[in-house]
Amino acid sequence: MAITLKEETILNEWATMVDHGAGQSDFIMSEVQKRLGEAKIPGDCNWSVEEVKSSGWFSKVRRDFLVVNLEQFKDYRIYIAARDFGVHLDVCRFLTVEPGFFKKTLAERLTGDISALSAPKNILVHQDLRAWVTVVHHAVTDSVEALMTKLGQNPARLDVKSKGFLEIW
Repeated sequence: MAITLKEETILNEWATMVDHGAGQSDFIMSEVQKRLGEAKIPGDCNWSVEEVKSSGWFSKVRRDFLVVNLEQFKDYRIYIAARDFGVHLDVCRFLTVEPGFFKKTLAERLTGDISALSAPKNILVHQDLRAWVTVVHHAVTDSVEALMTKLGQNPARLDVKSKGFLEIW
C-alpha cells in the first residue's frame, strides 16, 4: 500500500537536476543509505524504500522514495527520491510533519494549525530535530556531489540550500 504525501504537510524541500545523470538513481539511493548508516544518528533513525503517491482521489502517479524516520520525532518524516527526467537525474528531498488523527484534530481545534502539537517544546529538543534534518540533508547533497564528481562535473555549482529549510518551529 502506498504512502500518501500531502502537499500541506511539507515543511521544506530541496531539489536539483543532475545534468546527464539519467540511469544513476540507484547510485544516489545507495550513497544516501550508506551515508545515513555511517552517520550513526542517535535516537533510532531508520529508513526504508516505500511507494509514495500524491494526495487526491484520482492520483495515479506513484514513485519510490526512501523514507527516513527518527523514533524521537514520530510526526516527522523525510522523503528522498531520485528519478530519470529525460537525460537528467531529478533528485529531491522533502521534510514533512504528519501528526496522527487525534493530535492533528486537537491541534487544529486549539490553535488552527494541525502541526502545532508536533513542534519541539524547547530549544534543546528543537536542536535535536534540526541536527537530524541537517544530517539527512547532507547525506543527500553529499551523494549528489559524489555523483557529479563521478560524472566529471563540477559539484561547486550545486546549490545545497533548500526552500523553507529548518523553518519548523
